[in-house]
Amino acid sequence: MMASLFVSLFLLVNAFETARPLAGNLWAIAPAYQYNPSSLVSGVTYANPFGYADLYNTISFVNYTFDGFREGIQWQYFGIPEYREDTVSIGTDWVIAQWISVGVELHKYIASIKTQQLRYTQSFYDYGIYCTIKPFDRASIFIMQNNVRNFNDDGYIPSETIVALRTEFFKGCIVEYELSYSDYITQLFKIQGFITSYCAVNIAYSRELNTSSAGISIIWDSLLVQYVLHHHSFLGNTHSIGVVYSLTGFKYAHFNKPLKKEIKKLDIQCCTAEELTELNVVPELLCQRIVKYRSMFGPVSVTSLYQLGFTTQQIRDLQEYTYNFYEQEKRVHDNDEQNNKVVHNKYISSEEKNRKMKQLFQSMVTAGIPAYIALSLSEEFQNNGQKGLLQSPLFKSLTTQQQKVVKSLCGIQ
Repeated sequence: MMASLFVSLFLLVNAFETARPLAGNLWAIAPAYQYNPSSLVSGVTYANPFGYADLYNTISFVNYTFDGFREGIQWQYFGIPEYREDTVSIGTDWVIAQWISVGVELHKYIASIKTQQLRYTQSFYDYGIYCTIKPFDRASIFIMQNNVRNFNDDGYIPSETIVALRTEFFKGCIVEYELSYSDYITQLFKIQGFITSYCAVNIAYSRELNTSSAGISIIWDSLLVQYVLHHHSFLGNTHSIGVVYSLTGFKYAHFNKPLKKEIKKLDIQCCTAEELTELNVVPELLCQRIVKYRSMFGPVSVTSLYQLGFTTQQIRDLQEYTYNFYEQEKRVHDNDEQNNKVVHNKYISSEEKNRKMKQLFQSMVTAGIPAYIALSLSEEFQNNGQKGLLQSPLFKSLTTQQQKVVKSLCGIQ
């Protein structure tokens, strides 16, 4: 009797492992939430696989973002009281530039059998590396090599390569295609459509996995509640429900811009990074660069936004909700009286004080040094001089040619 129970459960485990890509992401840094600008996202889901009595699956996760880095931890439970599988995953990724990020995840799998006659536990470890590329505002590519190394000889956890393409075709409609290669090739097609700013429907299908799903998501301020029905062609249905919390709330791309009449425009020269982030127009990292640039070099202009890594569309979006951009090209040189007005401008003292550092930053960007590196190196040179610059980890991370350019610009022999 016990043997037949475990055989049946083993078959269900393998079937559910196969169908799980439709049920949710397996990663601690869940790609489904990478488009949400919130610094904190957490959630939990519950499912009863194929309606099997006493068998259930739960997934809990927390993701935290700070200063261009994102950390995540996830715990997954699957099984019945006598048999269970626990998976603990931790991960981190780093936004290298506005359009690309890389990350790594570590996984620990624990299989346990506990009955009156038998007690057995075994652990497995592996890791995965991944990269997210976003060449356009409404399109992204996710590449992951999961289970890179199997630390056991039995091949319990096979290596897996995942490529996912995600794009927005119409207003409120996202289409995703995912190709996975492990012991065999599987393809997933997913569509998410927003009916309103508070409600979305989701459907997915995989011929190779013999499974499909349909669900609905309801957004209420900082909470997202989702119900999904997964159908397997011969095993039956799985019902799952999940609740996700976002610190800054869930808003879809076409609905996340506040109406002009509902907000007061911000002064770009004195607003905080938090105020800019709350506009939900540009990423938090770019908002922080604006404030840092302002404190080092003075007033912000449209030209300086380009130098900080903003795209033309992002600048246009930002200008809808901000004003008082510094117009460098329109400095007044007509007469002495107008020149005196420029000298007494409330920003001019700061600008004059940091003029050389500003020129250094602009020269680095022109020479091909990434904006965030040029900004940090200029600050380091300003605060700690040549010695601090040469010892900076960011300076050492540059290529030999780039280091020569920076030395030349800073007058270092």
